[in-house]
Amino acid sequence: MDFKKRLQQVSLLSSFMHDEGKTDISILKLVNYNLLFFVPILLALLLALWIGKTYHTYFEASAAVTARILMIYFTIIIFFFIVPFIRRREKLAGVRYSIVAFFLVGIGITLPSMIKGDLSLFSNLLIYFGSYTLITFFISPDVLGIEKNIKQWFKHHKQLNIIAVFLTITLLYIFGFAATYYAIYQDQTNSNTFNLGFKKEVGFGTFLYYSVVTFATVGYGDITPLSTAARLTAGTHIILSTVVNVLFIAIILVFVSSAQAMTEETTKEAIEKVEEEEKRGLKKEEKEILNVEREVEKVDRNRPPNNGWRPEVVDELRKL
Repeated sequence: MDFKKRLQQVSLLSSFMHDEGKTDISILKLVNYNLLFFVPILLALLLALWIGKTYHTYFEASAAVTARILMIYFTIIIFFFIVPFIRRREKLAGVRYSIVAFFLVGIGITLPSMIKGDLSLFSNLLIYFGSYTLITFFISPDVLGIEKNIKQWFKHHKQLNIIAVFLTITLLYIFGFAATYYAIYQDQTNSNTFNLGFKKEVGFGTFLYYSVVTFATVGYGDITPLSTAARLTAGTHIILSTVVNVLFIAIILVFVSSAQAMTEETTKEAIEKVEEEEKRGLKKEEKEILNVEREVEKVDRNRPPNNGWRPEVVDELRKL
């Protein structure tokens, strides 16, 4: 037990030393980090628009819709490099501030279009935020309040944090991809993007349902992607949802195995404690017996010859 406590203390000290020397984040750093995010994203958007304009016929969609799909990949690549870059330079609080600032700035950028009733930019951000959260969970889960040591998640009751992260990523992807599917369906470039197996009015709710089904990798066949853009988006959605779902299932398995290990460990500790107490009891009894033997020897050494009887009395007793 003492060794385990010391090991945990060393781990906490190591984490503290890792953050030691890193100053608290400033407003200037937040601005720099947001530029570090948005400048590459802006350059990636220009590249995506160029690709969309050049190859939109291959994707069977407009340049704008093609760029929207490509940005899903570009932002994942950008976040994959920038998230660990910031984590190496800032304390946990600083990284969290940069995440919040990124979300707020992103919403602020899309706010003018939302006021006008255009939610396309905001729906794009949902997917970006989902990817950002997923990559942060992989690279530095402690930023999201989750310890890097998986076994400690369930000892320190971090299950709710894990569930919150999973639900956040799930909802961001479901609503973000639903908006992308709906944008592909509404694209005037191609009217044959989805095969709908029903004759009902099609709206955002239709593709929200399709997004849920795709995320769950169920596939009832009532909505089928036909165009290249629709298939590429659905394929990307399936890959990301598989990563998230497999990750969550793995966490559940870890929870079960960790719970069993904790039960076994508790039982083992209880047995060791009983054995240790028995050993202490035996040692105490041995010590008491040894003390009694020493007292007897002491009494024997101090006893006078013939127990203090006179010699003639002893001789008479022997004759009898």
